Amino acid sequence: AYLSTLLRYWEEEVEGEAYFRALADQLSDRQQKEKMTLLAEVERHTAAITRPLIEKYGLVPQPESALAAAGREAAADAPGWEALLAEMRASYPGYISAFEALAALAPAADRPLLDRMTEHEVVALAFLEAETQGALDSTAPLLSFLSTPVATSQAA
Repeated sequence: AYLSTLLRYWEEEVEGEAYFRALADQLSDRQQKEKMTLLAEVERHTAAITRPLIEKYGLVPQPESALAAAGREAAADAPGWEALLAEMRASYPGYISAFEALAALAPAADRPLLDRMTEHEVVALAFLEAETQGALDSTAPLLSFLSTPVATSQAA
C-alpha cells in the first residue's frame, strides 16, 4: 500500500505542475498567471524532492508526457478565479491528511521527504487563505517553500 500510494502521489505532483501551468495559460490577469505559475513550480519542486523515493524503490511511473496531458486536461474544465480558489481551499485540507497518512505508513528514513511533500500542501493552503483575504504577500508561503533547495530535503 505504501509504495503504490507513494507512486500515485508522485505522479499527481507531475500532473499538478501541468495543471497549474495550463491554468496560468488560460488566465488573462498577469498576477493570477504568476500565482498559478508559482503553484506549478511548487508542484515541480515537490516532485523533485520526492523523486529519490521513486528511484530508491525502483518504482516505474507513467510517462511524464501522459501525466502532463492529464494535468492539462483537468485544467480545461477549471472554473473562474474566485471559484477556483474556493474549490482549492475546500479540497487541500484532504490532501494534507492523505500525505500525513502516507508518512505514517513509511519507513522512518523516508519521512523527512514525505514531510516536505505534506508541507507543500500546507503552504499552498496558506497561500489560498492569504489570497482569499486579499493579502499583498499571499505568495510568501510558496516562495519560502521554494527557497529550500531540493538537495537540502533529500535524506533518502
